[in-house]
Amino acid sequence: MTQSLMVDEATNGLCANDRQRLFAHGEELLSLSSRSGLADCLDSLREWLDLSEIVVATGTIGTLPDARVIGSGYDPEWMELYLREQFVLVDPIVQAIVNGQRFLSRSGTIAENNAMVRTGPRKPTLERFLEAARDHGRLGYGFASGVVFNGRIALCSVITSPGRGDQRGPLVLRALRPMLYQALTRVLLPEPVFPDLSQREVAILECLASGHNDIQIADAMSISASTVRFHLANVFQKLGARNRCHAVAIGFQSGLLQR
Repeated sequence: MTQSLMVDEATNGLCANDRQRLFAHGEELLSLSSRSGLADCLDSLREWLDLSEIVVATGTIGTLPDARVIGSGYDPEWMELYLREQFVLVDPIVQAIVNGQRFLSRSGTIAENNAMVRTGPRKPTLERFLEAARDHGRLGYGFASGVVFNGRIALCSVITSPGRGDQRGPLVLRALRPMLYQALTRVLLPEPVFPDLSQREVAILECLASGHNDIQIADAMSISASTVRFHLANVFQKLGARNRCHAVAIGFQSGLLQR
């Protein structure tokens, strides 16, 4: 996505310097092609936004324990336990995303499941997860986001310090979601949903989904309106879309576009 449109997609809650850094990270994510590059980007985001931890993961719904994970600032001992015990199968954050939530509070989601364990049917595996998470200090503050598409899941989980009122983290991660999930699936699941769609075609589709017309897209991308229409025609053909609305709908349904 171009600088002006991506900044518009963020909010006025970011200062000019933060918006510029947001753009730089978005451009970096669009060009990433390696695990080490993605890990370095997460390190940079964590330092900039003063996050305690940021972890991204992707995999298929049918084989969640085999999900691939990259993170910055996480506790290696906890990650080893999490993977060994296959906690992903009962993790309230993962389950909320599988059930359709796209952006959520970590503490609120986990608190709901604590109540379910206390008052609902006994679920030893969930109880074990919550007990282990408590022992490792994992029930803290933060947020998470994710998307499910074509049987795959991509998610991002962030832990912050208690009582932090800084909203930069949620604002930045919301704006970066499309680029982050594209980079995540490109690096860890190299079989893209639509392998023939170019980065420019994806960017134009994102702009279209944001409500921009041909002239606005052309101005933002420094191309002509006729070139925009040429790329859109290719997008329609590759997606099997009847028109612009149908192309946007396919984009959201497949996970190619993020809400």
